[in-house]
This record gives sequence, structure tokens and C-alpha cells, in this order.
Amino acid sequence: MEEKTIKLLMLEDNPSDAELIVRELEKSGYQIDYKRVDKRENFIEDIIRFKPHVIISDYSLPQYNGIDAILDAQKVNPNIPLIVVTGSLDEETAAETIKKGAWDYVVKERLFRLPSSLEATLKLKKEQDKKAEIEASLNQTRTEFESLRNNVPLALYRSAPDGKLLYVNKAFVEMFRYESTDQAINDNAKNHYVDFHDRDQLLKVLMKKGEVQHYEIKLKRKDGSTFWGSFNIRAIFDNNGEHIHQDGIIADITEIKNAREEVVRAKEKAEESDRLKTAFLANMSHEIRTPMNAIIGFTDLIASGELEEEEVMEFISHIQKNGETLLQIIGDIIDVAKIESGSIRVNMKTEDVNKFIRQVYEELEEKKAEEGKEGIDLILVNKHESDEVKTKSDFIRLKQIMDNLTNNALKFTEEGKVKLGYDIVNGEIRFFVSDTGIGIPPEMKDVIFERFRQVDDSHTREFGGTGLGLTIAKSFVEELGGRMWVESEVYKGSTFYFTIPLVEEMTEPKPFREDVDDYKFKWKGRKVLVAEDVESNYHYLEVILKAHNIEPLRAANGVEAVALCKTDKDIDLVLMDIQMPEMNGYEATRKIKQFRKDLPVIGQTAFALSTDRSKVMDAGCSDYLVKPILKSSLLEVLDKYL
Repeated sequence: MEEKTIKLLMLEDNPSDAELIVRELEKSGYQIDYKRVDKRENFIEDIIRFKPHVIISDYSLPQYNGIDAILDAQKVNPNIPLIVVTGSLDEETAAETIKKGAWDYVVKERLFRLPSSLEATLKLKKEQDKKAEIEASLNQTRTEFESLRNNVPLALYRSAPDGKLLYVNKAFVEMFRYESTDQAINDNAKNHYVDFHDRDQLLKVLMKKGEVQHYEIKLKRKDGSTFWGSFNIRAIFDNNGEHIHQDGIIADITEIKNAREEVVRAKEKAEESDRLKTAFLANMSHEIRTPMNAIIGFTDLIASGELEEEEVMEFISHIQKNGETLLQIIGDIIDVAKIESGSIRVNMKTEDVNKFIRQVYEELEEKKAEEGKEGIDLILVNKHESDEVKTKSDFIRLKQIMDNLTNNALKFTEEGKVKLGYDIVNGEIRFFVSDTGIGIPPEMKDVIFERFRQVDDSHTREFGGTGLGLTIAKSFVEELGGRMWVESEVYKGSTFYFTIPLVEEMTEPKPFREDVDDYKFKWKGRKVLVAEDVESNYHYLEVILKAHNIEPLRAANGVEAVALCKTDKDIDLVLMDIQMPEMNGYEATRKIKQFRKDLPVIGQTAFALSTDRSKVMDAGCSDYLVKPILKSSLLEVLDKYL
């Protein structure tokens, strides 16, 4: 036997018996390091201090017995083996010692058994220590795994084939909003499917493949709310191939799902925006080229000199009409630019609403006649015709809005009725334009107010237009403090409504002179300097000025304009182009104002944004004309300052 040292604590009142025990063990090859005690207090103390491998205890001591010794040893350190060695021990007492915790017992008369008993005890102790070590390791692993399962942000579960939940982790309880783990265990996984067909499909795949990965499905929580989950499930079978349960992992992918859908929507929106812009540009090209084709074509015919006077006048009428169309298109583009940049400005004035709506109606009558739409009845509905209704608003913008709506009503109605009018509702003026035209599909009612959008934006569309009108109109309405909406039914017609605040004021606006061409201006002897670098633009102004007995003077750039104003004291007014070579109109105006502060300078420019008007006025100009300059606009400004 391999030599080994055994630390032995001996509870024995007879020293001779203790020596016999040690010699018997040493004969069997054990190295014995022992300590003998015969009192209880020493026994308990040395269990702690001596740290024996084995305890050998006599059963009968003067003030102590083996049973008490076993119980004390169990309390202090239950892992130390204890063997009872006694002079005599009946079977009942021996069984009692084993029951209380002794590992073995040996009668002193048969002390030769002690080495084998010690060997068996030490072997059993080694096995128990190893088992305890394994159990401790398993407990540690189990604790760590349980911690991992409960702290992982994924729902883990085990369920029976019928769906009964057998195990769930903390994340499962939280994900499905149970109050406790016990509440979840008493539930069935079937209750978490929004659609039972989804569960049937999932189980069908699971039984076929044995596992399912990344299966996305909509699930229901305990409180009835829903979320998107991603499943990983494995089916577990016994040795007979019988399906006994399934283990699963569920991840809440609601945010991921929403993000994916948002990306898809954004992609579709971007693609739709690109498509609309492409369609818009193609349509805009068509809308611009159409009037340009007529203007250039009729101009060439007139230039040929082979036409009768009547034909020339007819062609000039066509040129003028197409020029106005082209100007309207350019105006729409500028208005959209203003809307995009947030630079829309309104000029609020108090005017008569009845006069305004009557003017819109009369102009629409003329337009209807021009377009030959005799099958349409125009109806003006005005409940307040006999009342004096005035409000403070931007009536130029209001006119643009009404023109847009009435033009559309005529365009999309072949025969039937077009009504327009207003009413006063809850302190607001509510205008409307209705028609019996083609109508608008329900899904397009909001879309038509978006940029570049029309009910039909295909290449084969029947009706023309830029697709900007309603966008501009709605933006103007909102800028004026109102709102716009539409009610429509396909093939029955549409009614557009918009509101503006009813703001009453006592001041009367200055009336606009509509008979400006027939008005007898007294401008004979007046001199106007035209600062204009483009010959054709100067010639246009020169013809109008001379026709009204005004002497025109030309400067081809800003430098010449400043010099002429210094040398010619008879100049009564300056028409100043803003964009000129050598010196622009801004700088020229500032220099002129230094030596002739009271000389009216009227800025004229092709720029039409409100910021350009501010720059012109800040430079010292008295007023502002936007190109193309209409004859009536020019004469009105001249009448104001001459």
C-alpha cells in the first residue's frame, strides 16, 4: 500500500487503546499524525484547529458518548468521516450510530478490520468530495446559465406539443407582459398568435425540418397589444422519435420592422418624387414649347410680308394670347420658388368682396366665350349681393386663387354648370367654385394639392397645365390665414372651397382706373430717361412714351444714366433697368439720388421675387415694374409720378 500521512483526531479516554489503534494502522502502511482528546470541549476545538482527515471515536467515555460526538462533529464539519471504535456494541446501537452519521464502526476485539475500514472510508470520502465538486460546478454553471437566460434580451421558452408553456425566462415574461413567471407557465402559447393560421404554418415547417430560423410573425401580448417577433425554434424528440416539446427563442423586431417599412416608404416616395419631377419637366417642356411654337411660327409668317392686314391682325392676336400663356407659366414657376423659399409676401388692403366676385364672374364669362364652351352655364351665387361686405386681404392673391379654380372648372367641364360665389360662415368668408366635370377619384383628393401632381400625369393625358396651380392656390390661401379643400365625385363634378378671415375696416381703398387707355394724360413736354441696355426693350418703351407726348431719352448703361441726369436738368423721371453693363441699376440709382433726391426713379427688372423688390426700394427707387411691362402698368406708374 502506498504510504500516506493521515491526520487522525482520536476521541479516546484510554491512552493504551489509542496506541493500539495507531500501531494497527501503521502496520497497514499508513503514516499517522494523530491527536488524542477525551473531553467534549477539546474535541470540538481540535476539529476546527487540527483539521483532521478522519475522526475515530470511542463509544463510551466517562462524560461523553459516541452519539453525542457524532452529532457535535456533524455540526462543526459534516464532511469529516467518523468511525466508531468501541469495546462492545450491539447491533441496535451500531445501527443507531450509522443512522446518526457515523461512516463505519469497528469492535476493538476485531481491530484488524480498522485499516480496511479506514481505506474504504477514505475512498468513499474521495468519491463524495469529487461528487460534491462536480455538483458545485454544476450549481455554478446552472446559476450562471439561469442568470444568462434571465438577463438575455430574448424571450426563451419551452412548450409542449399542445402549446402549454413549460418554461419561460424573465425576458419572455416582460415581452408578453405577464405579471409573473407562474402566470406565464399556466398559459398556452396558442394565445399569443394574432392569426392561428400563422401557428399552423409555423408548426408545419417545424415538423418537416426539425427547426425554424428567423420566422417573422405578428404576435399578441397578454394585454392584447401586438408586436412583430422573429422565431428560432427547435423540435425535441425522444428516443422513439416522439415529439415531446419544442424550445424557442423570440426577438422583438417591431422597431426593425418599422424601420424597414420606413425605408421602403422613403424609397418609394423618392422614386415617386423622381418620377413626378421627370413627368413635370417633360410636361413643362411641352407647356412652354406649345405657346413658343405659336409665337415663333406666327412671327415668321408676319415677317414674310406676304399676308393681308386682316391676317396680320389675327396672327398678332394669336401671338399676344400665347405670350400671356407663357407669362402665366413663368409666373407659376416663380410662385413655386417663392413658396419653396418661404418668401411669399402679402399686401393687405380693404376691398369690396361683392365687386371682387362680380369681376371674377365677368372675366370668366369672357373666357368661356373665347374657348367656345357654349354648353356650360355660368352661375354666380351671392347671398350677400345687397349687403356691403368688405374685408382686409390681399385681393391680388385672391384673384390668382379664383382664376386658378375657375380656369380648372372650365378646363375639366365640357358641358353642364360652373358655379362660383361666397358665403359668410363663422366669421370667415368661404369662397367656392363647383363644376359638373370629370371629377376627382377619392385617392387623389389630397394628392392634387402636391407639387407636380395632376389627376392624370401621363404622356397621353387629355388636359394641359403645369400641375402647379392648386399647389400655389393652397399655399396662398394658407398665407392669407385660411384653408382649402375639395369635395368631388368621379364623372359628377368637383367643388373647391377656401376660406379667408373676415376683417372689416372703415377705410376705403383707392379705386383702380380700368379705362387707362382712354384717359387723357397731360404729359406734353415731359422728358423721361430710359436706362435700358437691350435695344428691343427700349424701343417698346419709346413707342409708348412718344404716343403719350413724352420725350424719351436713352442711356445704355448705368454710367450714361448718371451722366445724363447730371447734365440734363429737364429729365422728369427715370425708368431704370436693374441689370446693365458697366454699372447696374442699384448703383446708378444711389449715385443719382446723391445730387437729385426728388427725381422719381422707377426700377424695372425681370426678377420677380419679393427680395428683389426690397433691394430695388432700398437703393432709392420710388417704385417698381416687373418685366414684361404691360402698357397699362407703365402708364399707371407714370401717372402717379409725372
